Amino acid sequence: MTNKESRINQLYDACNRLIELAKQMLQDCHSKEQKVQSPYRGIVSFYFRRSWEMFESFIILIKNNRLVDAAVLLRSLCNMFIDLEYISVDPATKELKLLKYMLEIKRNQLTLINTNLDDLKKSDRNIGLRKDELDTNIKKIEEELKIKYPEEKSWELSPIEQRARKAGTTPFMLYNMAYRYYSNIEHHNVLFGQYYVDEDICEPKLHPEEELKKLSLFQPEATLHMFSQLFFEITKKFSEEFQLNYEDKITEMMSLFKKEYNQLKKPKLKNDRGGQ
Repeated sequence: MTNKESRINQLYDACNRLIELAKQMLQDCHSKEQKVQSPYRGIVSFYFRRSWEMFESFIILIKNNRLVDAAVLLRSLCNMFIDLEYISVDPATKELKLLKYMLEIKRNQLTLINTNLDDLKKSDRNIGLRKDELDTNIKKIEEELKIKYPEEKSWELSPIEQRARKAGTTPFMLYNMAYRYYSNIEHHNVLFGQYYVDEDICEPKLHPEEELKKLSLFQPEATLHMFSQLFFEITKKFSEEFQLNYEDKITEMMSLFKKEYNQLKKPKLKNDRGGQ
């Protein structure tokens, strides 16, 4: 095993410790009494549990050299992080952004159902009830927006680029650096196909991952680092919202993980190059 492989394994170990910490947090959350229901808590809970599940899948993909599929998961996590930061960055506008966010989600769901209603009726006998429920929920949110924010000219959610920009420096950097780039994969942009197809003879390449590993945004250690940092931030939000008091422990783990990553990224010593 090379020095780099050994250090990457240490990153895997650090990721697994973080997932174990998330499990402890969930247990502590379940044991708390007098819980308060709120739409924001619902989103934080969903993002926490879903990102944990994604993290486990991400590690499996990276270990099996499925670098592109891992990047698609990372793009999804970037999206979640941007939205969470956008909603919570300013307490004064948190409720308004949350209502717009929920309205956007429900409107999109309703549009999807209405567009495919005839086909959905054949496979889901309860689709009519789901459609009525969405209609009711949308009207409730719209009414709440009218009462609480009569000065609002639009209830439309900002495009993700604007949400990232408004969320702060880190979300906007992630949007530009990772989200936009990985979108080429998510949407199967043919320009990305150059890594999969020999363009001279239009045949599939045998090992596209070997070329992809040379790109900074596909290197296993880089994507592991990025995914873990985003998961750290989401777990901190979860701890804060449910008052679990894990923030210091999460920050400490973040620091240790970053130290391991920085060691991996240090220039190789002569001995690491076989004494040359």
